[in-house]
Amino acid sequence: MGVMATATVVAQLVFGIPVGRLADRIGRKRIIYLLTPLWYASNLLLAFSPGPITLVLSAVFLAFYSISSGATNAMTLELLPLEQQGRWGGLLGLFTGLVTIPAPIIGGLIWRELGPMYVFVIPIVFDLLFRVPLLATVPETLGTKHPIQKEA
Repeated sequence: MGVMATATVVAQLVFGIPVGRLADRIGRKRIIYLLTPLWYASNLLLAFSPGPITLVLSAVFLAFYSISSGATNAMTLELLPLEQQGRWGGLLGLFTGLVTIPAPIIGGLIWRELGPMYVFVIPIVFDLLFRVPLLATVPETLGTKHPIQKEA
């Protein structure tokens, strides 16, 4: 477990800035699309790992989920007008809080009734069915100006 945590942190340190610069060059959506399969690979390796090496590789791939979250957050701030960013953050916090209440219970039920691997596979399915298609509807923010704040 310690090696896995270390591998995740080291991968974030090594790849975070280069991937962020690449996102500034080719676009945030492209980076998110490129890194999403690494998060899927992380979950699948964790669920079906035959040994410790693949667990460490899974942890390295997990770092790219955090890195792509940085691109997602940057895109969000570029799309929202300044006066709406606080409200957006509040709404995200509200819904995150509401989801964290039933999530452990649902995860436990999935673990017990379907099996441990489904705790890692089901999020991939939901991501493919919901987040990836929604991302296709979001405009690319590369090279766009920040929305102008309204005068009071």
